[in-house]
Amino acid sequence: MTTSITEPTGRRGRTRSPRLALALLALPSLLIAIDISVLGVALPRMSADLQPSPSELLWMNDIYGFMVGGTMITMGAIGDRIGRRRLIVICAAVFALASAVAAFSTAPWMIIATRAVMGLAGAAIMPASMALIGQIFPDPKARVSAMGAYMTCFLGGMAVAPIIGGVMLQYWWWGSVFLLGVPVMVLTLIAAPRLLPESQPQPDTPLDLRSAALCLVSILSLVATLKWAVNGTELWKVIGLGVIGLVLGVIFVRRQHTLEHPLVDLSLLRRPGVARAMWVLFLTALLMGGTSIFVGFYLQSVRGLEPLTAALCLIPSTIAMIVASNLGPWLGHRFPPKHIVIGGLVMMAAGFVPFALLPEGPAGIAVAIVGAVLTTAGIGGAFPFLMNDIISHAPQERAGSAASLAQTANEIGIATGLVILGSLATVVYRAQLSSRAGHAEGSWVDGFEQAASRSDGVLLGQVKTAFVNGYHSVGLFAVVLMLVVLVLYVLPSRRTK
Repeated sequence: MTTSITEPTGRRGRTRSPRLALALLALPSLLIAIDISVLGVALPRMSADLQPSPSELLWMNDIYGFMVGGTMITMGAIGDRIGRRRLIVICAAVFALASAVAAFSTAPWMIIATRAVMGLAGAAIMPASMALIGQIFPDPKARVSAMGAYMTCFLGGMAVAPIIGGVMLQYWWWGSVFLLGVPVMVLTLIAAPRLLPESQPQPDTPLDLRSAALCLVSILSLVATLKWAVNGTELWKVIGLGVIGLVLGVIFVRRQHTLEHPLVDLSLLRRPGVARAMWVLFLTALLMGGTSIFVGFYLQSVRGLEPLTAALCLIPSTIAMIVASNLGPWLGHRFPPKHIVIGGLVMMAAGFVPFALLPEGPAGIAVAIVGAVLTTAGIGGAFPFLMNDIISHAPQERAGSAASLAQTANEIGIATGLVILGSLATVVYRAQLSSRAGHAEGSWVDGFEQAASRSDGVLLGQVKTAFVNGYHSVGLFAVVLMLVVLVLYVLPSRRTK
């Protein structure tokens, strides 16, 4: 594995305490992860208090992810231009202020506005942090280990968010979940200038505002298109918005090739290993995002587990990902990184096999858990190396743009997976239900609701069987696509020997 990131020189590029610097970078990522997950716990009580309309409720839930996905590339470019430490400090202050306002919101529009600002700040902090990790740890093996630790904090935040949210809502009001961000970001404000090195800013490099606008509108349009497709919006609206997003995306890409100082240097994709790693990140995110919805539905709607019991069943997969994200870098000190990534991808492929062969009866619970553990452990072990492939091959002055490009691929991959795998399962579900019940309308969500409202045990059994068959098809598709991913990753490596 080669690298173009060299040892920083001068006081600006050095830090006396790399581990403390990493811990400080990980704190905001922990908070951002908590903020992504905790709203699901607080939303019912927020809705009862603020009385949002259905549209407002949707925006309250989705606006954070929209802003993260839509602005990450732009914010990564800004960090490269003004300095990544400076951007982290500015956005930590913005995040803290927006969190405090959100905690005391009195109307839905205030929640929507503040979460949009929090998403904007989060989109800036994550790629800037990943790029600084590459600067703080110039040694490739140490950098991969640092990325594994960073990922552990992010995943830990995702895992503990429902628990923290539940405890806080038990004793305080719903706004307390937003106040979690204030002390963490204040600590970042105080400690960052002392612990974090500053990247070499590029103040003379202009920021192309037209490119920023094109990037934002294009990505937001594409993500919204995918969400509309999942939610069953009218086909003409889905197609129309998708066409707008694609056209603006093409214009954005063409514009980058004509600018002396592009918003994102797409020539990075021509560097050895970068395009390959980007595709692997995108496709694995597609599968992880697309299959995530099926495990929960299977455990609760098919096997009849209570929500808390189902959540406890998923804890092993979270633990597996956390362990693998640290074990993979440790193994990387002893084995070639390429072999670790291939091993992780093989483990992912093996994890989708149980989904394709899910048996009937209670044994299916254990099989589903095993599949979830294998898939999350596989991506957990491979992810730090894939991110390092991208950041290490980018010039140091463009590391923020490279990190944001990779994380945007992840965001879009997850949204795409929900559409593709959700549509595949729906087609199989309807075909199976039609052959058994003589008709099939809507999705499996509608089927479970209709069977419950009618207290129709026969229909419920047919819906369960059709859903499991759809789940089987998703697992088979995932196995096949993982074989493609493995070929995609292995073949370029052989050519570069």
